Amino acid sequence: MHNQTPENLGRRNAGATARRQLVLDQLRRPRTQSELQDRLGMSRTGTLHLLRRMARDGLIRPAEKIGVTRVWERAPP
Repeated sequence: MHNQTPENLGRRNAGATARRQLVLDQLRRPRTQSELQDRLGMSRTGTLHLLRRMARDGLIRPAEKIGVTRVWERAPP
């Protein structure tokens, strides 16, 4: 099914640092998950996983939830 060689595993996550930096740059002001998804060019699920990992690491936090839309912001330093 999936070729799990070390070379392929490295490629799979090659842009992870760039994606995290892009999210931090975009969160100079609070943004919706949909806005971030459009800027990243990722699926809804992929974007949500990335945002949750960054929240777990203390880099960002959900600011508020309006209906089904979640607004994200940078965590205070």
